[in-house]
Amino acid sequence: MQAKYFKTTEDFIQRLDDSKETWLLLVSEGCEFKHEQISRLDVKCYGAIFPEVIFEKQHHSVGLVAISIATEPILIKEIQNPIDGSITLDSIKSMLVFVDGLSGYIDPFLVSLFERTDQKSVIFGGGAGRLTLQQDRVIFSPDEITQDSALIVPIEENVDIGVHHGWEFLEGPFVATSSEKNILKQINYENAFEFYIEAVERDSGIKFTNDNFFDLAKSYPLGIVPYSGDIIVRDPIAKDGDSLVLVGTMPENSVIQILKGENDKLIDAAKVAASEATKGDKQKNMTIMIDCISRVLFLEDSFVKEIDSVSEVIGETSLIGALTLGEIANKSNKYIDFYNKTCVIGRF
Repeated sequence: MQAKYFKTTEDFIQRLDDSKETWLLLVSEGCEFKHEQISRLDVKCYGAIFPEVIFEKQHHSVGLVAISIATEPILIKEIQNPIDGSITLDSIKSMLVFVDGLSGYIDPFLVSLFERTDQKSVIFGGGAGRLTLQQDRVIFSPDEITQDSALIVPIEENVDIGVHHGWEFLEGPFVATSSEKNILKQINYENAFEFYIEAVERDSGIKFTNDNFFDLAKSYPLGIVPYSGDIIVRDPIAKDGDSLVLVGTMPENSVIQILKGENDKLIDAAKVAASEATKGDKQKNMTIMIDCISRVLFLEDSFVKEIDSVSEVIGETSLIGALTLGEIANKSNKYIDFYNKTCVIGRF
């Protein structure tokens, strides 16, 4: 794989040579990308739209990262349905997966993907979408651009991954006593919104208003406490009556905590993820950083320190990636998880 950054789609098209390569495009939402521009090309372009993209030591809200790839990706058009039996996945040893990050069908898709892949397959990736948090068509192939869909990019090399978030305990444990998909309705039999804001206001000293929900909530995610393994973070992104709208599913009767972030802990977490993926070997060709856009919104200008912390670990290896709405990884060959506010590093 070779990667380049282009400020506009037109720049990418103008610099294409006569080769018939297949391209994976990581497109920022500020790129003013139009699918018809790439649908007419002789080369095949697959990809997804994200709030921002990463190239080397910078994150970009405008532009795209173009990656030449050897194997053609697989577009899954309707992730609410089981993956078509005619699609062969069990021979793929590593894969990069992008999914519509605002779809309500991410969990069924991941179940289907897990069932169709080899147990030793390494899977990582993230959720596509825009910062408007309005669902849109964000996954594309040469022929179409879709929503409620996913893109599977086979990788021929062995991939090492690291996953870490850095968010810390504030209050809990509690129980998600009523929920449906990504809507959390009750915590400890009380309406979820009131329960949540009381804890956040108590710690922050700031009152919620109709205009500041996201500004406050970005610092106080929820954590699902699994029977074993690490806490899985869930990002509250909106109020829906007395309920909380999350990025990702909240299973009913989950044990949960309210979490809190500190800049240094989040930056150190990215470094830990990079170290897990490096395993002492800096002689890799490429590092892909899948990081949650809400970490950027939380860290603001300090987010460059998070990228620097990863670069420090991986050395001179090329660093590319996307700032996503949710992150995907099957850490240590376990079941595939959909994370929020987490840094996932893949190296190969």
